[in-house]
Amino acid sequence: MTAVLSIPALGRPFWLLFGGEAASAFGTSASVIALPVVAMQASGDVRQAGLASTALSAGILLARLPAGVFADRFDRRTLLLFGNLLGAAILGALALLQSSSALGLPLLTSAALLLGMAGSTLTPAENVAVRNFVHPDLLPRALSLMQARTAVSLIAGPVAGGALLTVEPAWVFTLDAATYLLAAACMAALPSGAGPVGAGQPALKAACEGVRFLWRSPFLRYAAINAAVLNLISNGLLIVIITSAGGQRAGLGIGVQTAAIGTGVLVGSLIAPAVARRLPAARGIALSTGAIAVALMGFALVHGSGAAAFLLAVASVFGPVVTVLLTTAQMRMTPAGLQGRVHSGIGFLAQAASPLAPTLVAVSTHAFGLFPTVLGAALLVALLALVGNVVTARHLRATPPATATTGRPPFDGASVDASGSHGRGGT
Repeated sequence: MTAVLSIPALGRPFWLLFGGEAASAFGTSASVIALPVVAMQASGDVRQAGLASTALSAGILLARLPAGVFADRFDRRTLLLFGNLLGAAILGALALLQSSSALGLPLLTSAALLLGMAGSTLTPAENVAVRNFVHPDLLPRALSLMQARTAVSLIAGPVAGGALLTVEPAWVFTLDAATYLLAAACMAALPSGAGPVGAGQPALKAACEGVRFLWRSPFLRYAAINAAVLNLISNGLLIVIITSAGGQRAGLGIGVQTAAIGTGVLVGSLIAPAVARRLPAARGIALSTGAIAVALMGFALVHGSGAAAFLLAVASVFGPVVTVLLTTAQMRMTPAGLQGRVHSGIGFLAQAASPLAPTLVAVSTHAFGLFPTVLGAALLVALLALVGNVVTARHLRATPPATATTGRPPFDGASVDASGSHGRGGT
């Protein structure tokens, strides 16, 4: 019993961070389906739906590296607070324009781009804050909870968004704006700091430092490539679902189909801590990536049936497992002063091709059909699993955990104690 109590609980700051971002993730999951559907309904062209989704992903990519510099340099509470307020403002403007029938395609794609950029500033700041609010032994649990949060938002958000789309699309954007405001209120209640503030290097030099660190590590290079391939595939799934649903009949049916994928993600989030405890990270990453490839191959072979939907859900189970194992290892091997930039560097490389995914999938599905498109994706993931089995087994176990650049351990007990009290986070 004493040994258990010696490890701090997740604590109040983590739950504020978790709860606030859970609210905004729910709203964002509704808007993610609303943006391409509104574009398709306005134009009658699936390519316009792909363009709206591409603009959102492009915004995430453009802001990714600067966001990492901000996360290592500025107060994370401030970044999270103003990032959520900016998201609320963008979505509020979308709701007003849509309700007044003044939301044209150029404005819609521009808003999607800005919304992606605002959201991209939140991710590395949250990543750094979690590392400093949570004891290292509890990182897999915390990361799994965050994956489960994403899964629940993928289930509830699309259903709510699809239902609201059948009534009035502006309500979807209004709901998302409200969730961003709720997240901002939670961020305002966080303790300031959440880790050390870095030196004021020139922004370009600071960003390149993080990219250099990850590129020198074979494991971190593989983590970025793994995430890039899986993101490319997952970002294109929405367009496959919209196309298979008949485009103009988009609404609640699309929301329910998307929620089925979220169910698989939720299951994967629940089993990820057990996998992290029972399997070496290298083996867990390789096996989980291989399982995704097998499920996608099955989906390609039986497309159009209930079994295909089941296999797609199975594929989504293993994504959170891969993410938790990769992110835990990345956090443990990266110095504290580089956490934001390394996380953003991996995210940037992972998202480099993702903005093209919706358009590529739309064009490929239109030209070649669903079967060749999904089969090609499955073969790519299979190759990824084979390469990962070699890279992770050879390099991950040989890499010692990094110490902070300040010489302190990654977690300072003064940040969060078992009762949930908090102070300025240490690293």
